[in-house]
Amino acid sequence: MQKAKLSLIAAALLVPAFALSAYAADFVRPMPTHPIQAGPTLLGGEQPVICSPLVGKNLKAIKAEAKTVKALNPDMVEVRADYWDFIEDTDKAIEAERGFKKVGQKPKFDFYKKAAALKLPNLIDVELVYGADTIKNLKKDLNGVPVVVAYHDLKGTPSSEEIANILKKEIDAGGDVAKIVVKPNSQADVLRFLNGTLEFRTKNPAYPVIASASGQEGRITRLAGGLFGIDLTFASGVKGSNPWQMPVQTVQEINKCFLRRKIEYLVRLTR
Repeated sequence: MQKAKLSLIAAALLVPAFALSAYAADFVRPMPTHPIQAGPTLLGGEQPVICSPLVGKNLKAIKAEAKTVKALNPDMVEVRADYWDFIEDTDKAIEAERGFKKVGQKPKFDFYKKAAALKLPNLIDVELVYGADTIKNLKKDLNGVPVVVAYHDLKGTPSSEEIANILKKEIDAGGDVAKIVVKPNSQADVLRFLNGTLEFRTKNPAYPVIASASGQEGRITRLAGGLFGIDLTFASGVKGSNPWQMPVQTVQEINKCFLRRKIEYLVRLTR
């Protein structure tokens, strides 16, 4: 019986497929008016960036992980320096560059400044908690590298209005890109989260947004977030920085369905 129901659904989709394709040809996801060119990758283009984190703790593990992730061909790689067991050693940390653990402000900022001076990163992530004055002063020493200002709520989900306000505070604090990560505890939380990112995009159309929701409930945001103004999603290579991140290849395939206007691909997936 279940198989029969699925067949009926597939048949129902096949009938209007031509018409859906016509509508899809005109569909453009909500994008920032001023996307950022981060190295070879455009943050804020027609399709959300797929970013894979490197979470190795020592130089040998990082190099091995980087080799595997490169073969998966994500759009961008996130270097999670807070995982490193040598982050306090700035010179050693820079050699490797060529949330997981608490890192003091001085070694963290020294690392950012030296990495930026050597033109190694395309983006640098700084937490909003440091405050606008500190972030703006840091930006002066980053050699023009765009700054992502981030906020994390690992226990819950603010209201849609609060999410939009937090993202605006990040821009006001000096962010070139606004970032938020929340923990939904219900499907209603997921809807609030997506509504908040879309509200920010509507009111502040210039800026790219990085956003995701953790946990089982939040997984859908990693796949469909681009439809709600989110410009980058994280996907796991060897191991994710969050256990709910999905493999790079999975997210790439779903993006073909949601965001490359291939409605017929969606139909094939439902057969």
